[in-house]
Amino acid sequence: MLRVAELIQSEIANMVMRDVKDPRVQHVVITRVEVSPDLRVAKVYFSRYGENQGNAEEMEEGFKGLERAGGFLQRKLAERLQLKSTPRLKFFFDHSLAYSAEIERLLSDVRR
Repeated sequence: MLRVAELIQSEIANMVMRDVKDPRVQHVVITRVEVSPDLRVAKVYFSRYGENQGNAEEMEEGFKGLERAGGFLQRKLAERLQLKSTPRLKFFFDHSLAYSAEIERLLSDVRR
């Protein structure tokens, strides 16, 4: 399961970067993928990088872009990964990048 999750993460990250033309996913980063034990569902966690990485509106736009591209991503995954069945993709916000940036900012303020 872990190897499949890593492979899915790598493939989706590459496709988002190269193949998805939706501008809403321009700054999206795929942070991790969790696959169900039966390999039917893949939870795809994403975040955004850049100035507005923690902005709720920007995250929502990224989510909508990924949801819109979900069918395309799943079809491409089926082509690239020779699996018995391709997991259904579900997208979730991963706030860990924004959280760690905020902690880093607070630590920087304390040091000054």
